[in-house]
Amino acid sequence: MSIASHGKSSSGAGEKNTSPESYFRLLLPSELQNKVRALENIPRLPDWPEKTRGLPNLFLRSALFGVIKRGRRRAVKGELVAAVKGLDIRYTGWRLDQGDFDVLAHALHLVSKDQQKSTGGFVQFTAKGFLRRIGRKAGKSGREWLKDSFRRLTASAVEIKLEIPHGYGPDFFTYVGSLIDEFYYNAREQSYFLKVNPKLAKIFDAGWTQLQWQQRLQLKTDLAKWLHGFYSSHRTPYPVKVATLMRLCGSECHRLVDYRRSLRSAMDELVRVGAVADWRIDQEDKVHVTRNLSGAVSESD
Repeated sequence: MSIASHGKSSSGAGEKNTSPESYFRLLLPSELQNKVRALENIPRLPDWPEKTRGLPNLFLRSALFGVIKRGRRRAVKGELVAAVKGLDIRYTGWRLDQGDFDVLAHALHLVSKDQQKSTGGFVQFTAKGFLRRIGRKAGKSGREWLKDSFRRLTASAVEIKLEIPHGYGPDFFTYVGSLIDEFYYNAREQSYFLKVNPKLAKIFDAGWTQLQWQQRLQLKTDLAKWLHGFYSSHRTPYPVKVATLMRLCGSECHRLVDYRRSLRSAMDELVRVGAVADWRIDQEDKVHVTRNLSGAVSESD
């Protein structure tokens, strides 16, 4: 049985016991003590219902997970990511798309549901089960795509500056790090031990949203998926110019008229799945959206 390790640690590769605990046992006593102290301080993710997925609003209101045309993914270094006012995001790595968003969303969901019993924030799952839960086929190409997505999320470097409101005044918080800490892959069993960066839990403090997962899985286009997240993160959506939406989603359209055509189709998708009750573009080229009351729950605007 072979085990491939990706991330910040490769201790214990090839051991018969593939649990994270087996890797920790290989550490020297002093190293183990440091590991235990670190694990005791791991922040917890919020809890949300099984049929939803909890995501920080900054993931939903920026081009961090952009609308990228197939075959157009590129590597960037310290690139400023388009985002709503008040968010400052820079990114280094291969650009992330809505497929990577699905992967991180479900990984966070597994961590949230397993916090009471997981060791060091690790969760275990099979590639087949994971792919099915994000609406993808579980064949060989799907398994390779999933591993590539985990690689991108592990190799990413995200710098986020944001303001977290408190009753006594705002805190200014800067996060710099990867989205996934590390993962171990068992090739024979096609299973993973994976650890999401636990510091992401702090970003939820700045506001987060419960996405209706079945609605998202029914959407066909990446633009519709991005719009689903964006409008779900607002209890009462405000009018937004078409050009602003084009910038925020990271669209690679060169002409506004082409984007507007795609936008109309994507908004109709949202109506079809029940995420949006109605929408229109006014004479000032602003998009007005009325959400369904049974839609996603935004924990803060």
